[in-house]
Amino acid sequence: MSKPLLFKFIETVNCRNKSLNGVSGMVIDETAKTIKVLTLTGSIKVIVKEDCWFYVNINNCTYLVNGRRLILKGGKGKFLNS
Repeated sequence: MSKPLLFKFIETVNCRNKSLNGVSGMVIDETAKTIKVLTLTGSIKVIVKEDCWFYVNINNCTYLVNGRRLILKGGKGKFLNS
C-alpha cells in the first residue's frame, strides 16, 4: 500500500473535533483512513483523515487538502497518486 503522506509535514484545520485543529508535525504512520502525527512537542496524535482538512507541505509548496481526498483506496490516494 502506498503511503503518500509518510514523513511529510502537515497541519490540521477545520476538524470535526475542534481540539484537533492546529495539530502539526511529521506523519510517522498512515493507514487507509488515519494518520499518526509526531507533533513538535513530542506527542503522537492519531487523526481520522475524513474528519479534517490538512495543510500538506510537498516540495516547498503548501497545499490545503480535504482529508477525504487522502483516503487510500486500492493503494492509491486520490490527491497525491492519481
